[in-house]
Formats: sequence, C-alpha cells, structure tokens
Amino acid sequence: MVILVYLVEVTMLPDKLSHTAFATEKPVILALIPAYNEERFIASVVLETKKYATHVIVVDDGSSDRTAELALAAGAQVVGQPKNMGKAQALNAGFRAARLLNPDVVVCLDGDAQHDPVDIPQVIRPILEGQADVVIGSRFLGRKSKIPGWRIVGQHTLTLVTNLASGIKTTDSQSGFRAFSPLALKALRFHTAGLSVESEMQFTIQQAGLRVAEVPISVSYMDGNKRNPVVQALQILDAILSLVARRRPLLFFGFPGLLCAGLGILVGLRVVQTVTAGGEVPLGSAVLADLLLVGGMILGLAGVMLHSIHHFVTQVRREVRDVVETSLRGDSRETGQARPLETQEIPPAKKEQLA
Repeated sequence: MVILVYLVEVTMLPDKLSHTAFATEKPVILALIPAYNEERFIASVVLETKKYATHVIVVDDGSSDRTAELALAAGAQVVGQPKNMGKAQALNAGFRAARLLNPDVVVCLDGDAQHDPVDIPQVIRPILEGQADVVIGSRFLGRKSKIPGWRIVGQHTLTLVTNLASGIKTTDSQSGFRAFSPLALKALRFHTAGLSVESEMQFTIQQAGLRVAEVPISVSYMDGNKRNPVVQALQILDAILSLVARRRPLLFFGFPGLLCAGLGILVGLRVVQTVTAGGEVPLGSAVLADLLLVGGMILGLAGVMLHSIHHFVTQVRREVRDVVETSLRGDSRETGQARPLETQEIPPAKKEQLA
C-alpha cells in the first residue's frame, strides 16, 4: 500500500501550555485527524487545531471530495489511504506516521467539527503530567453539551456492554477525542472493521495494562447524523460482541456454558427427585438436562481452548512486532536517519487557489 505524506510547515505550541511542568521545554504535541469526505469542515478543524499542536496529521481515508487538498492547504500533513478502509486502518496509518516524529503526546479528534480543539489542552494534560497513558474525552462526564436523547441512550448501552466485556470502566467508550502517551502509541494496533475501533481500543488498553483517565469535553453535532442511528448502533453492538468472542473467548463461551450447565443440573435434580419419589422418569426433562449439561461442557471447553490459542497468538504477535521494531531501529542507526515516507508537496499555485 502506498502512503502519501504531504509535509508542510510546523506550528509552535501556544503560550497557554507553557505554565505546565514542561515550561522549560515545550512538548511535541501531534494532532491526528482521520477524515472521510469532510471537505466542509476539515480546513477549519485543521486551522483551529494548529493553535494547540506542533504537528497536525490528517488521514484521508480514500475521500472522493477535496478533503486532502483542503487539509493540506490549511497547513496539515496528509496521509492518504488508497481507498476507504475504515477508521481503524486510518488510525493505524496515522499512528505509523506519528511514530516517525517521536511526539510527547498524540491527540485524536474527528474531522467533522464535532470536537472543539479548545479542549485539547485539558485532554492532553494527564499525559504530559504522567498521570495516564490514554485519556478519553467524555461527552457525559460533567456534560456541557446538548446531546440528543436517542444518542445518550445508545451510547450508554454501548458503553455498558464494552465496559462489562473489557473490564475497564469508562463513561464514554465510543468517544473519538482521545490522547495517547508514547507508550500507548507503541502498544496500540487495530484490526477491527467498521465503527467499533474505540471498543477494540478498550480491550487492547486492558490487555496492555495501560493507565486510563477521562476528562469532560464539549461536542457539537454540526451536520446531523450521517447514518441511520439504529443501524449504526446495531452494527457497533455486533462488532463489540465479535470483539468479545475474539479477545475474551473464555467470557464469551465460558459464561453461557456455565449457565447451561447450571440449568442442566437444576433440571437433572428435578428428574432425580421425581424418580426417588416413586414417579416415572420424565423423558422430556431428562433429555433437556442432558442437552444442557453436554452443551455447557462443550461451550466451556471451547472457551478454555480458544482462550489458550488467543493467548499464544497474542504472545507470538508481540514477539514478532518487537523483533521487527528492533530491526527497524537498527537500520535507522546504521543509516543515521529514520526510514522516510514517500512525500509529495502541493504545487504553490494550487495551494494559493485552495487557500
């Protein structure tokens, strides 16, 4: 896959952050904005974000409009995807580009102007102060914005399911406004498709043992909802259940297996009571008890086996990734520089036309 990175000017961090613990040396803050057909808002989002970030990277996820051109003209670096590959792959591409710049913190926000860049300082503060590895900007923590009721119900439902499955408690599991430490930037890789990357992130955070914090943010839904909210919620819920099956198979299969086995034992005890009281064997109940017990055992065994396989595969992936990263660092030391990405500069005439 060819990744196009358009490199432009660097904007310095504003003075309002100079009173933090990093007053003697301004931290390198990288803002990452995944975008798909956001030509209406992307330029203004980039311009506002540049006030708070050292670098701004827009990942153009195969847009068919002028998203990439307008982002570039506004002063962002642009990573281009060859086609629309979804938010997870857009974040992967952005994280790869971010690692080359060695930032002190990476902050992600959406390109549709629902997130206010003025919240960036408070979102990144726990990272810069060493209090967290991942910071989630929560729409529901000390809520300051008007959020439609249907959206509140849907988001709380998805958050409840994600929290129970991942073992991490948050108030807004689906928020796209997040900050990441260098440790989190190294640890996080995304494999899901569709809209569930935030839920997958919560599983990865738990497995990697990263520290999580939440801060309140404001949101503004500028363009309504681009998708059917019911369909979108069902798609995310389906993706979350798939994540649970892959990431926590012992929970996904073991809990239903335990439930089936427990019901089978209860039904079996009723059968035994009936027989010991001198009655005939209730054939239907006996068969049901057998099916529940056998089904529970099969589900439990499947959960244990898949859990072991998942643990093994995760360990192998981690070791392979460490070997590859060590090799790349060795190549960089030999050449004296990091491996460059393919770059392309927008023509000056075109930039003036777009500005």
